Amino acid sequence: METNILKFVADGLACVAVLSVGVIYGTDTFFALIGRKALAHSSEAAIADVLGHVHEVADARMPIFGVLGLLASLAFLVIVGLGTLESHLGLIALVAQVLFLVLYTIYSKPINVRLRQAARSKLVPADTRQMQERWDRVVVIRASLLFIAMACLFLAAAIL
Repeated sequence: METNILKFVADGLACVAVLSVGVIYGTDTFFALIGRKALAHSSEAAIADVLGHVHEVADARMPIFGVLGLLASLAFLVIVGLGTLESHLGLIALVAQVLFLVLYTIYSKPINVRLRQAARSKLVPADTRQMQERWDRVVVIRASLLFIAMACLFLAAAIL
């Protein structure tokens, strides 16, 4: 009975992690596939204004999904224990999420902050397009890392 309960808890944690990471993955995938192309045709003033406001809302609301994904992934590892295929997949998922967070913190967040400031002040930075291009260069990598995390968690739960 206890083993069934632990499997149920581990499956639940993997589901929470996949769904939480999936929110961020979906957002990054949208920008990687659609946003980049649309923004390439937008004026610098439009980029600074719209994305500044988007980042203002997203940077306030999205961290809960990242934290929940990380904590659920970590709890999944604790439940399944180390040394199993499930734990290896869970560890890969956790590492992918941490790498995503590092990329976000180093590359994306500083740009988000500057675009938020631009939107609030109604001033368009001279390097708006260059900032957006730097942001665009890492969004595909970020989305790929989150895809890896979700796939590993899904597989780990499936083979439990």
